[in-house]
Amino acid sequence: MSARSQLSRLAHPVLDRALRKLGERRFRAEFDRARAAGSVQVNIGAGRKPVEGWINTDVVWQGKVYLDATRPWPIPAGSVHFVYADNVIEHVTLAQGREVFRHTYDALAPGGVFRLATPDVEAVARQYLENGELARLGMERNRERGRDFTYPVELLRQVYVGAQHYLGFIYDYAAISAEMEKAGFVVKRVPAGASDYPPLAGLEVRMHPAEEATALIVEGSKPA
Repeated sequence: MSARSQLSRLAHPVLDRALRKLGERRFRAEFDRARAAGSVQVNIGAGRKPVEGWINTDVVWQGKVYLDATRPWPIPAGSVHFVYADNVIEHVTLAQGREVFRHTYDALAPGGVFRLATPDVEAVARQYLENGELARLGMERNRERGRDFTYPVELLRQVYVGAQHYLGFIYDYAAISAEMEKAGFVVKRVPAGASDYPPLAGLEVRMHPAEEATALIVEGSKPA
């Protein structure tokens, strides 16, 4: 690792701590504006994928607007209408994920909806085991993204190890629906880009056929 890379790695945690208070104030300011306008929509772990018209939050300084969804939200309960998390939940442990589900449920208004997109472990396993057209598409897509894939088994490696997913918890539909239902949600699986709720439609950016086929996208509704 170069000296520059080492310094960057050391600097990020320092900047995260130094700018957190500012990020928290920005969250509250954006929340107040959205609430006054009539609809509060929060994007968790937005990173470099902000969604227009949403409060785009993260836990790192580059996100500017800070929200740690594993902790109680610093707003009145029942005051958020829609929440979105794109490839976020797999980066936290199962215990932390349960906190995300619980605190998001508390933050949502009755009738509010939490939409999540995450890798589908079952679909990726089938992709590898069947080793057909979907595996070929998956290999092709990973090469397009700069990964020097040679063997289909690397499709498994990517979902288990890629982006340090092993530090969190990766789901199939049975697991994520059970965990969200424990928190109180009514859960259904939905296609990428599609929703009965207009604010939740067209949000996914991973729309290559191989990505759509191996994505797990669910909406959890808080009963009205």
